[in-house]
Amino acid sequence: MKKMKKTLKSSKSRAASPSSIAERTTLSKDVIMDIFLRLPTKSLCILRSVCKQWRIIIDDPFFKSLHIKKSSQKPNLLLLQKKSYRRCIIYGTSTTKLTLSSIDFEGNHNFDFTFTLDGYVNMLPSKSELICFVSTQGFYVCNPSTQELVKLPKSHFCDVKDGSAFGYIKERNEYVLVNARCINYEIGCEVLRWTDGCSLKDCYWWVVSSKCPCYLRLWGILIENSCYWIGYNDKYDNTKIDAIVSFDLGKEEFSTVVLPEGRFDPAGVWFLVELKGLLCLVDSPEDESSMDIWVFKDPKNHIWAKEYIIDLSMFEFGFDFITPLDYRDGKILMDVKFESLVWYDVEKKCFKKIDNLTSRRWRWSVLYTDGLFSLGSRYVGGV
Repeated sequence: MKKMKKTLKSSKSRAASPSSIAERTTLSKDVIMDIFLRLPTKSLCILRSVCKQWRIIIDDPFFKSLHIKKSSQKPNLLLLQKKSYRRCIIYGTSTTKLTLSSIDFEGNHNFDFTFTLDGYVNMLPSKSELICFVSTQGFYVCNPSTQELVKLPKSHFCDVKDGSAFGYIKERNEYVLVNARCINYEIGCEVLRWTDGCSLKDCYWWVVSSKCPCYLRLWGILIENSCYWIGYNDKYDNTKIDAIVSFDLGKEEFSTVVLPEGRFDPAGVWFLVELKGLLCLVDSPEDESSMDIWVFKDPKNHIWAKEYIIDLSMFEFGFDFITPLDYRDGKILMDVKFESLVWYDVEKKCFKKIDNLTSRRWRWSVLYTDGLFSLGSRYVGGV
């Protein structure tokens, strides 16, 4: 019996740790990279802590660029499932509890992420690794895949309603947040930029001298190196579209875009989206029986084309509407009334519903790409 115990003890002492096994692996770096490129970010975050060799590979900017390139071919959807707002009158504070659900384009569930932010919160449109929230207490940025959440440096002015734009500039591997607001009857603008792994607390807002020519409605869309918003001239009436306002991030200058001719019902629904890397103006009449999608084909010459005319008569609308999310292989992915996702076949002019959804209803939806972009800190509130 004593001999058996001794043998067992000896076997345990000789048991190899995962890190020692990994370090003795004879696979080449290229083979390991090829294996890792097939894995989701959640698995890579676990493997990163196994050994030094694997951590160096996963943290390598070249590997990150290959991983995001592969992931972007199959992006995911992020559904804002719950949004619970609480206000404490005694202390004058407020918080918003959010639950995000990640699903793929077939409706399969990936993960959930629940956290609490200060103030009343809205989520900005985006299509990249990071997502951004604007609240009455400031801006927050999050990588859903790593569940890293950081509060951004305090801006000079903040508003949950209109004027912000957020996105990724691939050529510079840089995220940009633009915040345009009306201050003392003048519309000012500030810009925040950051790159992978930088310390966001050391970043700062840059106030630009260019003044916005219009008041801005809703949130902006980033296309290549410019942001676009719906613009209106009457501060007290944002129901009329007067222009599309653009902000060139390179020149740091505002300008206006000529609206397409023969356009939309003034009492209808209109907003901006990005499809196939191009700016699109979505236009529906007041009864929302149809949807026209105007594509900004030539920004230099301000040329628009009515690319899609979609019959929506099969849907019943109350206060909700349809939002185009993405274009792939001749089909447009649409969020229908925050309760279903459908593919619209452009050639056949028909809809196909994604039936595998476990979520019944949500508050907002955005596309995002599974990636390893690091925010350089890990402040996660209320998880």
